[in-house]
Amino acid sequence: MRLPRSPALVVTCVAACVLLPNLGGPPLWDDDEPRNAACSLAMLGSGDWLVPTFNGRLRVEKPALVNWLHLAGFAVAGVNETGARLGSALLTIGTCLLTASLAAALGRGAAAWAGVVMATCLWTGISGRAATPDAALGFFTTAALWAFVRGARVAGPDGQAWRFGAARLSVFAAGGVGCACGLAMLAKGPVGLVLPLAGLGLFCWWQAWADPGRDGSLGRRLAGSLADAWRGLRPLVIVAAALAVAMPWYAAVTIRTEGAWLREFFLVHNLGRFAAPMEGHSGSALLYYPVVLLVGTFPWSIAWILVVGHAASAVAARSAETMGMRLAACWAAAWLLPFCLSGTKLPGYVWPAYPALAMAAGAFVAAWIRRPTATTDGWMRVAWGCLAACGVALAVGMPLVTRRYAGGGEWLGLIGVVPVAGAVVAWSLHAAQVRGAAAATWAATAWGTIGLLMAVGPACIGHAGGMRQLFHAVEAAAGPVPIASFAAPASAVFYGGRVAPGRTVLGLTAPADAAAFVAEHPGGHVVVDARFASQVADALPEHYTVLDRSTSFPTLREVVLYGPAAAPRLAAVPALTSSR
Repeated sequence: MRLPRSPALVVTCVAACVLLPNLGGPPLWDDDEPRNAACSLAMLGSGDWLVPTFNGRLRVEKPALVNWLHLAGFAVAGVNETGARLGSALLTIGTCLLTASLAAALGRGAAAWAGVVMATCLWTGISGRAATPDAALGFFTTAALWAFVRGARVAGPDGQAWRFGAARLSVFAAGGVGCACGLAMLAKGPVGLVLPLAGLGLFCWWQAWADPGRDGSLGRRLAGSLADAWRGLRPLVIVAAALAVAMPWYAAVTIRTEGAWLREFFLVHNLGRFAAPMEGHSGSALLYYPVVLLVGTFPWSIAWILVVGHAASAVAARSAETMGMRLAACWAAAWLLPFCLSGTKLPGYVWPAYPALAMAAGAFVAAWIRRPTATTDGWMRVAWGCLAACGVALAVGMPLVTRRYAGGGEWLGLIGVVPVAGAVVAWSLHAAQVRGAAAATWAATAWGTIGLLMAVGPACIGHAGGMRQLFHAVEAAAGPVPIASFAAPASAVFYGGRVAPGRTVLGLTAPADAAAFVAEHPGGHVVVDARFASQVADALPEHYTVLDRSTSFPTLREVVLYGPAAAPRLAAVPALTSSR
């Protein structure tokens, strides 16, 4: 199932153009990006790459793989936004290539389309450029799926057909699946093993159940198909390989923290998040993720009705695409259904399902170009209209958003011209029966729209700099300065850590602790949420004053920076020249 050179080159170029331009332009957005990056910064300063900490406290929300990626990025690009995001972008490019390779099992022409769909989805542009564990989880779970297909595929006379009925994964292939799942566990925990195993197991059972040679009573068929699926998948080998990769770090961090990290991570941030909403992240079990997928897969979601219909007909017809569509359906279900039932819901939770959705979308586009029908053609005209409407909504909505968060960025509404123009051109080519060119226009529209949104949108909205601007003059003029924070957003910890000795920001537990900090570190700076500024000011020496203030994005929390009056002023702040 080797990917031809030309699709691989096309997918790589498209993904790179979406994910890499101006990667370090926007500041790190609160709260996830700077929390992860600040934890990595603390590892860099202390030399302890084992135990994650944030602001001097144990960080139990995520395993350490994302921090190791940041450290590698810092070594390549410097301790900055590009270094924090580089690993995510490169892994996401790899995910797009794996998606294209997987789609080759769905038939001629599907590979390149699936890779391009994956590369130009809105959520790929957002999460693939973020300093979070999501990109690593997406890459390694997709790698597990790819290793499974490589091990399970049996070439038929046409060189394309493959089945899993009588075949069994070799120990080597099952071990490859397990190793990928183990790395996914280091990215985000047990979901990196449990959900891929559920998706692959469901597919193996479906294949065994559908074996035309299976007969007997319902009970015998059920028992036989489950037994065949178990033997074919080799789940014990997969689990053993995954644990061999992930358990050394889990065991080491458990020992170092006397069980505190493991206890909090599993009980609170896995079981607790599933059982109940946390941090206000909740939603409808039936509507939340369908809406997320419609938005996250834009602009390809304009044809999701047709994609789902094509996938269902491919499965029912037992065509050459049947096995691949079954696999895509099982993989998507394994990620979507559990998180629909979860108490805590976030858009990124289901991103590992996107490669399966991209496979189905790529197969549909390839089939529409080769074998159009009157019904499909009619619905595609509706899809072009939806694309134009989305462009109009973008042209109107972007100025409203930027006016709220960052005045001067209203020109971003011009990006809406791209989908409107793309819809007009695609409609015209479709009407002329040049479907290949119409589909290529669709892809170019997706590339241009998402690429422009990601390259210039966040940087424009975040042009004020937030915490980055707050500490820029201190970093440039004062050199290393001890920094403490109280109730400040996570971005203050990262950007303050770039200035602080040892790259560590001291977290104050109460406003009054600022006095002890300054006594121990003369000349130190304190960053505080503006709501508590007067309480912190009362604890500081008389010669301390407000150096600057800024607003974090997207939380819109005002933050105040205190320092000695002799320290270089970052900006004139007439309303807060002194806290006294």
